[in-house]
Amino acid sequence: MPMVIPGGEHRLIKIRKVNRKRLLRYAISCSFVATVINMTGSMTDNWLYTQEVLKYFVLPNSTIHNEEFGQSEIYWKKATLGPWHFCWDDPLTEYFCEPVKYDQDDDPADVTSGVQQGVRKAFFFMIAGVFLDVMGTISCMICNLRSNTYATLFICTVLHILAGIANFACIIVYMSAVSKEVVGNKIFPASEMDEPLFYYQYGYSFIMLKTSFLLTEVAALFSVVVFMAKRDERTFHRFKIRSILSSALSPRKEHTISSPNGRISPVHSSTQSTLPPTPSTEEEEEEE
Repeated sequence: MPMVIPGGEHRLIKIRKVNRKRLLRYAISCSFVATVINMTGSMTDNWLYTQEVLKYFVLPNSTIHNEEFGQSEIYWKKATLGPWHFCWDDPLTEYFCEPVKYDQDDDPADVTSGVQQGVRKAFFFMIAGVFLDVMGTISCMICNLRSNTYATLFICTVLHILAGIANFACIIVYMSAVSKEVVGNKIFPASEMDEPLFYYQYGYSFIMLKTSFLLTEVAALFSVVVFMAKRDERTFHRFKIRSILSSALSPRKEHTISSPNGRISPVHSSTQSTLPPTPSTEEEEEEE
């Protein structure tokens, strides 16, 4: 016996043309702001700030340890990580920046270098998200200028959904790479009496990426609602529901017919409308 899948009644989404235009303008505004924020966050290098304790660092030619109350001097390595430059300073090096080398995969000398190499794979999703955001904004603007926007609206909706997926993948990959390097076995575990050996904090560029993701999803929501309303409108016209409703609500018209005895009797159109309509051959072929 074939399995019967229960289905519910589909209700058409009815949105006036003025409201559809308004929702489309909201989608354009959110998409444009998301694109600007995403491009700004992608072009800046303030994604992550790190501070690492150099526990076994010894100054060169140093034979005297400065100890006070049983504690030796602590040396730090501070760094700023981004998609284009890697900046750091340590006791022997002043603040220095170098371009990120995506084609090299050397063994990291410390945790900071390991984090920098681990987060590089997230920047490919960042570039894809920026490209999709720009294309989604352009498609939304084209939808606002054209009168027949069904196909362009579908492309706009798909682009915003894909842009949100790319930005979300970038956020997840970046945060998981940082957690893997910090929580993994690449640093010496500290006891309860010791302070942490590694500090990190996300910068404003990474926060801008999260904001861009939220605005992209809002723009995708607006465009999806407008697209579904436009689709249901096309379905409404395709099955000629408008003509059926207009014929049912039309005023009564009297028609005269002649009887065999020569009398003329009026017949209302309401009696004729109760009869089921006979489908034409073209409608029968479409139903088949």
